[in-house]
Amino acid sequence: MTAALEDRIAELEEYTRRVIPARDGTDGWCNYISSSIAAAISQQRDYFFALLPELIAGLQRDFRDEMRAMLDAALTTKVRGTYRADVKYERGDMVALDGGSFVARKDDPGPCPSGGGWQLMAKQGARGRDGPEGRPGPKGAIISGWIVDRSNYRVTPRFSDGTLGPPLELAALFEPSETTP
Repeated sequence: MTAALEDRIAELEEYTRRVIPARDGTDGWCNYISSSIAAAISQQRDYFFALLPELIAGLQRDFRDEMRAMLDAALTTKVRGTYRADVKYERGDMVALDGGSFVARKDDPGPCPSGGGWQLMAKQGARGRDGPEGRPGPKGAIISGWIVDRSNYRVTPRFSDGTLGPPLELAALFEPSETTP
């Protein structure tokens, strides 16, 4: 597109160089018409030179956006759950099977994992060795009693180590409900 535009501009510039010199005033109209055409051509050239960078920048943006969209579509992995033989899979679909995860490398990849169109992504490893058994921890505190606050409908647990637990607010249990007549 740029080469064609440059060729057209060169053609128009060559046309403007063909100005007929005036002889005894007889060729004046030719020069007047030629200079008017030259001014118009020059004006068009300036317009196109100003427009060209904007046009190229717009094309670059469109190309970049289109490429980004195509790459996003091509690289998107869709998690499809456990593999089922009756489901049609497409490129980028990821499935789980026998402790591993597989991604389809093409549309209609065949049976997983032997269909040839699947790529193993991760596989469950072997069980590791058991570590050493830890020492028993201290005995946990148990509820040894309750602090009852009848006026506020609240009970607070007291633990065997002397600490208090969070209070239980029971007022809502004794309020009339909407379903009770």
